[in-house]
Amino acid sequence: MLPLIKSQLGVSGEAVQQLLTAYMISLAVGQLFCGPLSDRFGRRPVMLIGAFFFTVGSIGAVVANSIEYLILWRIVQGSGAAACMAMGRAFVNDAYERSEAARQMSTIGMVLSVAPALSIAFGGVLAESSGWKSAMVLLAACSLLVLVAGYYLAKETNLVKHSRINTRSVMSAYYSVMRNKLFFCWTLTSGMQVGMFFSLNAFLAYQYQRNGYSFAEFGLWFSLTPLFYLIGNSLNRKWFIAKGIERAAMSGCLLSLVSVVAIFVTQAMGFTHALSLALPCCLFGFANGIIIANSMAGAMSVAGRHAGTGSGLLGAWQMATGGIAGAIIVALGGDEVFSVAAGALILMSVISVWAMSIVYRRRIE
Repeated sequence: MLPLIKSQLGVSGEAVQQLLTAYMISLAVGQLFCGPLSDRFGRRPVMLIGAFFFTVGSIGAVVANSIEYLILWRIVQGSGAAACMAMGRAFVNDAYERSEAARQMSTIGMVLSVAPALSIAFGGVLAESSGWKSAMVLLAACSLLVLVAGYYLAKETNLVKHSRINTRSVMSAYYSVMRNKLFFCWTLTSGMQVGMFFSLNAFLAYQYQRNGYSFAEFGLWFSLTPLFYLIGNSLNRKWFIAKGIERAAMSGCLLSLVSVVAIFVTQAMGFTHALSLALPCCLFGFANGIIIANSMAGAMSVAGRHAGTGSGLLGAWQMATGGIAGAIIVALGGDEVFSVAAGALILMSVISVWAMSIVYRRRIE
């Protein structure tokens, strides 16, 4: 879709890239505001306002006739998406106890793993056949459906709202959450794993190309990663959670470490077949299916009365890590020197194992 926008609006590739950057920043920053607001006013109104913002942003993007206005409406879209994402986690945390919350997070993760695959498969076809604005029309229709469904079906789950909200109370809430060691470790683990996925997506195509594969072939092989993420989520929901979310997340982190070490080893040994990259990525996707849902449920459960604030901080950290990690790796030359990229992934994975080891030791003490 981005090349079509570039061609139709007659702008540079850098300007078009700002559409994604602006969206990611508003998605991250927006969650920092939506969390505390939901602790004060409730989850339902924040979610409904978010769905409304996303709908308005999508309609604005349809009628935008310049890149500047399109970027503005993408920021509005990102703000709306931030509210919906943060409230989705908060709703689950409010409605379920910890293990069941992790199980429901896995269910959500299974749906979310299918959505990107469908968007890749059909988004390009839609944009190519009807223009890039048709994708924005579809987004507007979907967000309007969420708005209507939320208005009629969603029930408020925050039954003990904060009495007031101001700068001091918000900063106090964030300080309370951030000084919680267990919340920090759970959130660090989640952010590192999300960052690793975005990083793989940022530089792995170059290694496939060096091994003689096209970008299209890379897309086909890399699509196995979200498939195994789906499998990991399914098994996590049915089996791993029963062992305890700490043990499940720790097992996932160890598998994730094995996967990125395997990526480094296979390429260092000179293997060039696509499976030498695809199979470790499948293991990584499977491990993420176990880690992400459990780490989110774990972080939310220890946030206590500041669950909305915790949800916002967790989501913002995931988006920030996902956006920054890949850029840093590429800036360090990871797109040219694969050992640099693989080494960064191993470091991030080790950090995840370290953080989860602290949580796991607390559990068995």
